[in-house]
Amino acid sequence: MKINKWADDLGLLEGQERLMYLVDLAKNATTLPKELRTDDRLIGGCMSKIWVDVGVKENTVHVYYDSDAMITKGITSIVCDCFSDMPVEDAKKIKSEDFEGLGIQQLLTPQRRNGLGSLIGTIIDKVSRI
Repeated sequence: MKINKWADDLGLLEGQERLMYLVDLAKNATTLPKELRTDDRLIGGCMSKIWVDVGVKENTVHVYYDSDAMITKGITSIVCDCFSDMPVEDAKKIKSEDFEGLGIQQLLTPQRRNGLGSLIGTIIDKVSRI
């Protein structure tokens, strides 16, 4: 499962290194075109703006995203990657608790933790409706 690979990779980094890694990830191109950054794709409960859309091609889930903040964008890229490029049935098995091993929550303020929960919950909900 991709979540385990991300947990292993992030586990090699300590506090500030982990934040810098998230910023580096955010420098990569996002996958949601600017014209699709609409209110219906915004994640509620986030301090920063995060837009997410979920699609399926040939029974494979693809999650498209963008954010207006660097650390948030880095976190979003990891969460979206955990669902992307996998069979629909496998993506439907992912639960919110599966993300606890990433250790990202410890880097976030309580408000940002709520946003992370909303992000994960929204993607799980969108995947479940496929």
